[in-house]
Amino acid sequence: NCFAFLKAIGSLIPLMDAEYACYYTREIMVILIREFRSPDEEMKKIVLKIVQQCTATAGVEAKYIKEEVLPPFFKYFWNQRMALGHRNYRQLVDTTVEMANKVGSSEIINHIVDKIKDKSEQYRKMVIETIEKIMKNLGSADIDSRLEEKLINDILYTFKEQTTEDTVMLNGLGTVVNSLAKRCQAYLPQIYDTILWCLNNKAAKVRQQAADLIQKIANVMKLCSEEKLMGQLGLVLYEYLGEECPEVLGSILGALK
Repeated sequence: NCFAFLKAIGSLIPLMDAEYACYYTREIMVILIREFRSPDEEMKKIVLKIVQQCTATAGVEAKYIKEEVLPPFFKYFWNQRMALGHRNYRQLVDTTVEMANKVGSSEIINHIVDKIKDKSEQYRKMVIETIEKIMKNLGSADIDSRLEEKLINDILYTFKEQTTEDTVMLNGLGTVVNSLAKRCQAYLPQIYDTILWCLNNKAAKVRQQAADLIQKIANVMKLCSEEKLMGQLGLVLYEYLGEECPEVLGSILGALK
């Protein structure tokens, strides 16, 4: 049984000495990469889990993962279909985050950043959730200025365009801004404009998230000595104290703190 064999070897590799772990990872990876294109959902889940286990193992080199595993991994797993399949969505995010732990944040984020503005909102959410987890773990030290600019611009776009009522985009934008910290100074006017636009939105959830975003990024604005911008936001929020929706009003009051 191929499933049982792969599961067993995937559980054993993390227990091996570094030298053996490296050898057996290279051996099993040939089989795993072949199975990347399998249409079987259960096989995909098992393969992703084993790739995660192997990547996390000390003896497995970043260079090997980068050169041999990443190209087919992104080719066969990072697509709209995987974002829509709830069974493997979570495992794909976890495996991708583990790969970032091994090869570095910018290596992985550069592979997926162009998908932030994909026409499928579910796919955009998967991309942003992955980026959020990577930057929460690893920070932004190896994110260059080009990637930084693209991240901010594209996540702001998806934040404005979202139609679902969860907080993936909000958390993603908040984490990216806090991770970049002082490097965000140049983008704060743009973020301010986005917040104003969202506060004027007809949808209560969008207004609420705009106020919640202020809470998430207030410390960065302070760090960047943007007291003037914070003062302007405070005045804007006071104008919205007549908000009729209790959830939105709660977020506005939270932001005013």
